[in-house]
Amino acid sequence: MSRRARPAGAGFVGVGLASLSCLSCGDDSDPAARAPLAAPLALSEVRSQAFSPAGQASLVRDAGPAQAGGTLVQAAVRDYVTLNNILRVSANEEALCRMFLFPPLLDLDPDTIELVPLLAAARPALSADRRTWTWQLRPGVRWHRGDADGAVEVTAADVEFSWRMMAHPAVKAEKARSAFGPVTEVKAVDRHTFTVTTKEPFFRLELEFGFNFRLMPAHLAEHDPEKFNVDPLGRAPVGYGPYRFKEWKPGEHLEFERNPDWPRAGRLPYPIERFRIRIAADTALWPQLLERGELSLCTVNDYVRWEELKADPVYREAATFHEYFLPQWLYITWNQQRPLFADARVRRALTHLYPRERVKEKVYAGHAVVLNAPGSVNYAAYDPALAPLPFDAAAAARLLDAAGWRDLDGDGMRERDGVALRFVLRHPAATVPAVSQGNRWFQEEARKVGVDAVIEPVDFAQLQQQAIAHDFDAVLMSWVGDPRDDDLYDRFHTSAIAEGSNWGGYSDPACDQMLEAFRGEFDEARRLEIGRAIYRKLAEDLPVTALYNPQALVLVSTKLRNVKAHRLGARWYDWWIAP
Repeated sequence: MSRRARPAGAGFVGVGLASLSCLSCGDDSDPAARAPLAAPLALSEVRSQAFSPAGQASLVRDAGPAQAGGTLVQAAVRDYVTLNNILRVSANEEALCRMFLFPPLLDLDPDTIELVPLLAAARPALSADRRTWTWQLRPGVRWHRGDADGAVEVTAADVEFSWRMMAHPAVKAEKARSAFGPVTEVKAVDRHTFTVTTKEPFFRLELEFGFNFRLMPAHLAEHDPEKFNVDPLGRAPVGYGPYRFKEWKPGEHLEFERNPDWPRAGRLPYPIERFRIRIAADTALWPQLLERGELSLCTVNDYVRWEELKADPVYREAATFHEYFLPQWLYITWNQQRPLFADARVRRALTHLYPRERVKEKVYAGHAVVLNAPGSVNYAAYDPALAPLPFDAAAAARLLDAAGWRDLDGDGMRERDGVALRFVLRHPAATVPAVSQGNRWFQEEARKVGVDAVIEPVDFAQLQQQAIAHDFDAVLMSWVGDPRDDDLYDRFHTSAIAEGSNWGGYSDPACDQMLEAFRGEFDEARRLEIGRAIYRKLAEDLPVTALYNPQALVLVSTKLRNVKAHRLGARWYDWWIAP
């Protein structure tokens, strides 16, 4: 991933990229006996349904003036680690910071996915040599807290300070800086103007810097890089966005209040007065909390239960139902720094043994796409004509034989050089049926061909650190990528092994060359051609096994008005609460 993508922690709904939490808790009953349900909607379609007069009223757009006030409540499956905008790691932290506390220089239109100015006054100007980008900040945007002399404006000095912190090796911001590898300098020119220079042309700079750069207040933040890692602003953030921090009760909730100085009230009005995130680990209970009025919107991670809710008169009255695909998917990373997974034949064999189509039909009830490569089905470079490897135990056995893993002593277990074919597949302890059931089926199928796959749930924060340190055999996680496209450099380039998200240690000179060419190609047609070639390469080498791109299923209370789900999810900037 480049740093706009994040491993998904779980449970944060309705803020664009993190609207769907694939790896949160859910009903873990056996889905095999459940009947298949409706086929999924088209990949680019957003479906919103109302089954009652209350629901129909909720979905009417521009029916009247927005009513300011009220509290919108969302849920998260686990507490946040930090809201330091530079140190944040998970998708949920990113969504909260980006959408409400520290809006980016450039936003993405939630329907067209085009870049539009937000904190920036306009899109940047590019020099003739395509190495220097000149940006203008919107004047008059103020930090939520000033200094002893009064209000403090967001300026180019904040940009330069934030870059220094992000780029300093002592600051634990590996995830923030890895997307900006080509950047050599960020320099304030005057109060509202700054330049960004790259060592070579980098077509994604506008998106990366515009949508993913992270600002912190230079007048309040710690300037010592060592102390920045424990800056108290991580627990009491000071931003400049539409909502400002009010309260954080660990393990219970976070609360924010509307910023009356928010300058984008015309396009992004945010009429709702208060915004609360409730920590609620068991997502199976979220629909009940919404029905009781304790949540305003929530995801549903049990796909069969979703169809049951649509037929339930209580929920038909209490909620509207929204379905769409987001750039979020599940995948397994194989640690190629360990001898077992250094052999592509082993990775391919294990991919043949993971029953992805069975999981799609029996657990997702058809509400997912089995992936052929690690990317969203909505990406231009993703090639739907490239068939995913099918479940094929016989092919897996042949590949393992060829790799030298055979059952020589007749004990039912493959071995090589006296070492049994055994590994540990880790996943977040809080998970959905698609993960838990899929892993069980995978474990059963692996044992049938002499492979001992040990399934081990691990706390998400711990698992994330193990992945970064390459301290694992195999890890199953969820990924959130940019909606426009996804730069795979940070996940699969050799240089990203040491500092980046190439957790599996994949290294291939041909792939490195294509990843570098992709970053420097400004011609869209040529870049698409390179992107398709990268996906084909990854589908052949299988440094990771891409599993599924599921649909987001979101319930929204009928107490909300002007409701619309977008291609980027349930972004509620113009929703309001009925009096």
